[in-house]
Amino acid sequence: MLDLTYYKRLITSEYRRSTNFTAMVERLLSYGLDLDSSATDLITAFEVDYATTAQLDILGAIVGVSRQLSFEPSAAATGDIVCPAPTEIASGTEYPIINTPEPQNMASVSFISGFPPGEMNDSNSMMDDDLFRLLIKARIIQNAWKGTITELYELWESVMGKDKHLSIEDLQDMSFNIVLQGDYTALERELIIHAYIIPKPEGVRINVLTFVSTDGLPLFSYDYNTMRYSGYNSHWAVEGSE
Repeated sequence: MLDLTYYKRLITSEYRRSTNFTAMVERLLSYGLDLDSSATDLITAFEVDYATTAQLDILGAIVGVSRQLSFEPSAAATGDIVCPAPTEIASGTEYPIINTPEPQNMASVSFISGFPPGEMNDSNSMMDDDLFRLLIKARIIQNAWKGTITELYELWESVMGKDKHLSIEDLQDMSFNIVLQGDYTALERELIIHAYIIPKPEGVRINVLTFVSTDGLPLFSYDYNTMRYSGYNSHWAVEGSE
């Protein structure tokens, strides 16, 4: 967008030293430029790559996703601490019982008992803006994808980047196998397994979904020499890896 300096340079030479005239031009231009800047900032704020918090929620509602998940993520995915069972604690064998002394002046100390307050016990706290932005982009792919494998490769790279590859084996019977190469987080894996990220045509079945961490190497395959598949110096996938 053109700035105030650009328009001031358009003033002809006989008026450039006129203080009142240039001040009037600056005042009028500043008003219009502020309106243009506000409109541009509004558009930018609602772009998927720049939107945050409530603005990102609106974009999610438009494309059809929310921060509410239809499944309960595992403790490994959310990073929660798995506490021992009460019986394990009460036995005193695996977890020794250490009795702490009674604090003094307890009556004058304010404390909270039971569960943390609601804002501290938010079940969706792991759905931060970066992860939710990934879900929005994945849903855009699902809504815009035309069903071809070649196009899916391009869309996948635009969302996940060049370090997380998607490989599809079309079995020609309305089903396919998928190999995901790269270091996916535990929560990203669970979102993929629960069909939040990978697009799938209606009526097509995914038989096998495999996660392979290749440490940057291509996956071993005969008669291939590409960035994703290559010969004996490549990464060897282990059967049953996920």
